[in-house]
Amino acid sequence: MPNENAWSVIAEPASNSLILGVDFPAAGRHEAGLDDLVRGMGTAWSGHGVLQTSPPPVRLSDRPSGDFYTDHWMRSGDWEKYEVVAVLGYCVGAVYAARIAERLAAVQGRMPQVVLFDAQLADLPLLASEMHKMIGQAAAVLSEQEAEDGRKRAVEIVATPSIGMAEAAEQMVELYRELATSGFRRIGLSESRCEEMVLLFESYMTWLSASSRIDPVAAWGGALGLTSADYAELEKAGATTVVNAATAAIGRRIPVETRHIDLLRDASTVRALLANTEF
Repeated sequence: MPNENAWSVIAEPASNSLILGVDFPAAGRHEAGLDDLVRGMGTAWSGHGVLQTSPPPVRLSDRPSGDFYTDHWMRSGDWEKYEVVAVLGYCVGAVYAARIAERLAAVQGRMPQVVLFDAQLADLPLLASEMHKMIGQAAAVLSEQEAEDGRKRAVEIVATPSIGMAEAAEQMVELYRELATSGFRRIGLSESRCEEMVLLFESYMTWLSASSRIDPVAAWGGALGLTSADYAELEKAGATTVVNAATAAIGRRIPVETRHIDLLRDASTVRALLANTEF
C-alpha cells in the first residue's frame, strides 16, 4: 500500500483496484468529505480500495511548488502493483487530481477516470473568500468590529497591486493569527491550541497557493465535472475562481441540485456517478 504518511485509508482494498481522492481534510469542517461519498456509494465501490491524500507538513515560507505535493503523494508505494481506476478531486483538490492522474497514466499505461466535484482554481479572490469563511466560523469569539475589520483587511490584501499568491497567503495567515489570538484568548483557549489552529490555516493557505502553479487543463479535458447549485450560481455571478475552472476545458459537466456543503453526501451525487462512470 502507499505510504500511510501520504494517504489515509477510507475503504480497505479488496483487490489491487484503487480509487484516489484529493481533498484537504480537516477536523470540524462543515463540507461533506470523501468518506461521506464512499458511504453513500454503498456496494457500488465495494470492489475498490479508496485512499485520500494527507497534505504534507509544509510552511508558506518554504514556497513549495505544486509538484512538491504530488511528489509526496506519489513517491511511496508500489504503484505498479495497483490499478488506479479513478482520481477524484474536490474544489482545489481537482487541480492536484489532474497532476496525480497524469503521473499514474505514465506508470500504468492508461489514464484513470478523473472526476471533479465543484472544481476551482486558486486565485487571489479565493484567498479572501476563504478568510471570510474562517471569520464567519469564528463569529462566536470575535466582536462585530473585529469581524468587519478582518473582512475589510482580507479584501485589501488581495487588492494590493502586484501582490503574488504566496505573499498574499502569508498576509492572510498573519491576519488570521491576529484575530485568532484575540478571539480565542477571550474564551480561555491555550496558546498551544491557538497556535495549532493557526498552523492548520497556514497549511491550507500553502495548499491553495502552491496549486496556482499547476496547469490542470490537459487532464481536465477528459474529466467528468459535477457542479453544485451553489457553484452554478457563483459561475453565473462571475466568480473568477469558479468561472476560470469552468472554462478550463473540463470534458463533461453535470449539474447536481444540491448545496456545495452537501455535494459529497447527497443522493443526487451518487445517482450522477452511477449513471456517468464505469468504475
